[in-house]
Amino acid sequence: MIAISLALAAAFAATAYLGICGLVAHRFTRTRRQHPQLSLREAPAVQAVSFPARDGRARIDAWYFESEPHAGAVIFVHGKDTCRGDELKSPTTALARQLVAAGLSVLMIDLRGHGTSSGARLTYGARERHDVLGAVDWLRANGHGRIGVLGASMGAATSLLAAADEPDIMALVADSAFTDFGLMIERQYRKLSRLPRCFLPGALAVGRLVTGVRLEEVCPLEAARSLRGRPMLVIHSGGDRFIPAEDASALAGAAGADLWITAGTRHLGSYASDPAAYAARVTGFFGRHLQEVAP
Repeated sequence: MIAISLALAAAFAATAYLGICGLVAHRFTRTRRQHPQLSLREAPAVQAVSFPARDGRARIDAWYFESEPHAGAVIFVHGKDTCRGDELKSPTTALARQLVAAGLSVLMIDLRGHGTSSGARLTYGARERHDVLGAVDWLRANGHGRIGVLGASMGAATSLLAAADEPDIMALVADSAFTDFGLMIERQYRKLSRLPRCFLPGALAVGRLVTGVRLEEVCPLEAARSLRGRPMLVIHSGGDRFIPAEDASALAGAAGADLWITAGTRHLGSYASDPAAYAARVTGFFGRHLQEVAP
């Protein structure tokens, strides 16, 4: 009788553990969609386009700001739970227009599971990198040979992974990227879940079942090491409490990239803290590396 009671208690505990792990995994692999919006004044200058992700698993919706002539193009990549036009936790169409005025086209994309693109679970860059690569394919098909990427938060991590796969990404700005998902979730797990750490291994295992990805192995820092020698600017708010500025220093060191720690006081706070300085720095960087040099 005691043995049966112990077995039932163990079965109940295991079921409860798996149930809680499943809820945690659901929470960190789901997205909260925001729908992109353009003002009536901005809409006439923007083309709405769609294309497949390179892995064929998602349809990606985007806005295309075209510049003539086709000197180069920049892909804007947002982070978790946001959408095109809000990549930097502040409207970015003004930044896009400044790049267009400098002779660079801009393609703002909705990653899978976000905006109006196909639904999907979050994989923190592992699968989303194919959305960026699909954007590269679309730009090449539309006459752009010199392509850069501006990625923000998870979008910056995604962009690092994409650039490691695609030499045609010639220049990269990574704003507020994390170095390693496993390290990030270790740092943030208690704050986000309010549960003991013993549930984290189980949650990661369930996450692997629902996404098909070992999320703890998503490592933008490793991708950054493969980008040494490629033009790259790493930006981070000095006051970021979600992803510390030490991550930016590690990424810049690994890639041999330029590092700009700003006076921003929050995650993705650099653009909002000084839009003019940010736009000048980013426009100058892409202008130097993506525009054709006159013979």
